[in-house]
Amino acid sequence: MCGRFILKGSWADIHEMYNLIRPEDRQRNMPARYNIAPTQDIHYVWEKNGERRLMEGRWWLVPHWAHELQSKYPMFNARSEEAHNKPAFRDAFRSGRCLIPADGYYEWTTSKADGKKDPHLIHLPDFEPFAFAGLAAYNARLDLYSCTILTAPAVDEIRSIHPRMPVILKSSAFDGWLDSALQPDEARGLLEEHRDRELISYPVDRAVGSSKASGAQLIEPADTRPTTLF
Repeated sequence: MCGRFILKGSWADIHEMYNLIRPEDRQRNMPARYNIAPTQDIHYVWEKNGERRLMEGRWWLVPHWAHELQSKYPMFNARSEEAHNKPAFRDAFRSGRCLIPADGYYEWTTSKADGKKDPHLIHLPDFEPFAFAGLAAYNARLDLYSCTILTAPAVDEIRSIHPRMPVILKSSAFDGWLDSALQPDEARGLLEEHRDRELISYPVDRAVGSSKASGAQLIEPADTRPTTLF
């Protein structure tokens, strides 16, 4: 799963990475965020009518047919192997595929010493920016844009931290993933074009467990020996 992530890269990095050309998507000022949590507003890249756009919406998918925000099921993640068939996600999988910019994400293990949760920051080498495969929706009744992050079974190298992980797409898959003309079965194949074996991780302070915590100190290693996950 993916329940927290960071986005600290510059606007120039995002603009170039996603080939954004609309005038309103130029020279934005986006402060670094080190502890993004579900239900907060986040940025995502969506293509509508052949135009690529940087959008902002709630990180907790609200389907276009929903009557209210609340759901008894967590909607900040969707299982990539079944989202195309699930009523809550299948419309978004067909026509709302999106890319969610990030620089890293957190996952937790249980400490053998005291039974508490220890967070780990997982990212590409040198904090290279990347994109989660996501799904987006617009609910006209609530006038709300929202999105979710797709997850998959964890690769062998990361399963010791968590049995699932977000799908981090290769840039070669961006265009196809955003193309709403691409049929769901073809889009599912693009999820295999991921970078999940390139990740590294290290433990960070437990303070990140509070969604109210913020600041660059959250990504400082609690242990200075990074672990390579490949």
